[in-house]
Amino acid sequence: MVILHTLLSQGVALLEKNTESPRFEAEVLMCEILKKDRLYLSVHRDDIICESAADKFMEFCKRRSLGEPSAYITGHREFMSLDFKVNKNVLIPRPDTEILTDKIITKYKNCNVSILDICTGSGAIAIALAFYMPSCKVYATDISDKALEVANENAENLLGNKKISFFKADALKKIHTDEKCDIVVSNPPYIESHVIETLDSDVKNFEPRLALDGGKDGLIFYDRIVNNIESVLAPGGELYFEIGFNQAKAVTDIMKTKFTNIQVTQDLAGLDRVVSGQLA
Repeated sequence: MVILHTLLSQGVALLEKNTESPRFEAEVLMCEILKKDRLYLSVHRDDIICESAADKFMEFCKRRSLGEPSAYITGHREFMSLDFKVNKNVLIPRPDTEILTDKIITKYKNCNVSILDICTGSGAIAIALAFYMPSCKVYATDISDKALEVANENAENLLGNKKISFFKADALKKIHTDEKCDIVVSNPPYIESHVIETLDSDVKNFEPRLALDGGKDGLIFYDRIVNNIESVLAPGGELYFEIGFNQAKAVTDIMKTKFTNIQVTQDLAGLDRVVSGQLA
């Protein structure tokens, strides 16, 4: 047995060399084990922690010190105020993607629209849209069976009786749905193949390359989705892409072949993050 604040200090010491916020990360891992919030750690800093919990905490800290993302260690990540299961088979949902999701919700919250989410991964975008837009009908695709398992589990946990039609499909090929949708949304792989090895170790060594690699120029998924868009998007429907910070012009140019009213939206850091347009 060990005192809580002493155990936390040991975790911080283990994380100091390899993480930018060792105190915060240690507290997050401790909260996961104790199933408490961070305020609890301050109020109960002199509590005695049992041996099994202490061992588990130090194991978590060791894994984090070796670069494994905390979301994979704890098994979940918050997105749009919803708690999503994540594992090594899916990309970890990021705050930047909330810009994309919120843009659609703000415009269509009370509308009866159909939506297709391509490259759904954990299902974060599709499920958040279904949760906050109860009148919408949602389809979602991914090429990975294991990702679709995670997405289905998240939908069951977060949506209750509301259903999403998940199905396996290759975004680089033509996709077919029961109906042409009013909205298509995608956060596709968009990192250039040669750049992946330069990414932070917690991304390049742990997150699925399948969800990162956008081909030689990072644009292959945008090009193929736009090329095949008439098979899934109704005339006059809207397409929403998340993009890399330096891809707005290139993605806009791809979309100009078929789309009008093209808009670029910035994230909270002022970086280009979303490109959207209306199918002509």
